[in-house]
Amino acid sequence: MKFKRFYFFISIVCIALIFTGCGEPLYAMTEEEEAIIAAYASKTVSKFNQNQTIGIANARVRTGELEEDYTPGVPEEEATEEPVEDTEQEVKLDPETGEPIEGEEAEEGAEDSSLDEGGYSFTSAVDIPGVEFTCSEFDVSPEYKTKSFLLEKVSGKKYIVLSISAENTSNSSVDFSKYSDRSYSLSLNGGEKTNNLFTPLGNDLANFDGLLAAGDTKSFVLVFLYSDSSVENITSLELFVTSEGTTRGTTI
Repeated sequence: MKFKRFYFFISIVCIALIFTGCGEPLYAMTEEEEAIIAAYASKTVSKFNQNQTIGIANARVRTGELEEDYTPGVPEEEATEEPVEDTEQEVKLDPETGEPIEGEEAEEGAEDSSLDEGGYSFTSAVDIPGVEFTCSEFDVSPEYKTKSFLLEKVSGKKYIVLSISAENTSNSSVDFSKYSDRSYSLSLNGGEKTNNLFTPLGNDLANFDGLLAAGDTKSFVLVFLYSDSSVENITSLELFVTSEGTTRGTTI
């Protein structure tokens, strides 16, 4: 009986060896084939590597990522983030100095910005009651010379001289010293404003503090200094007159 059991066990082992043999040996790859597989593997790993410089940052596999036509989308945790509102306030700039205006000054500047506009007549811009003003012409020159005064040449710059006529149309004399607080600036071709130059001339509108009798007319000037490139092609001039915090612009 023992012999039969042993023989039966040996038969089972032989049958198992016949049907479960080692099979064919492993396929030996060439160096070229190994290189192809290595390149493919590195490409597959790189697909999940969002931070190449420090190594694999996230190798979790999402649905469809192993497919050839897979296009990475926005991660769910990023997609659910709420947009951040831009709470930065717009910086207000001083129209005269170009410096930022902060706090209450910014609000006041916003209210007064409508005053710093063109469209005024020359007389309204200068705003001396009883006197009508006209700018008859302007001259561009490398120097400005009168019988008693000379503004010498400045390298790379030229002078712009406005010739202004003032007529007292009232029935009494006008004292210009009452309006000495006015300041004048000029803009060429819509560019930045440039303040007038101080001169000791008796007919400099910015410095005149004498009387203009009723019915009289007087010629004034305003002198400005600009770079050569700024005056090459002048298509427009705008004079700005500021007094008591109000700026009025007029096109010449």
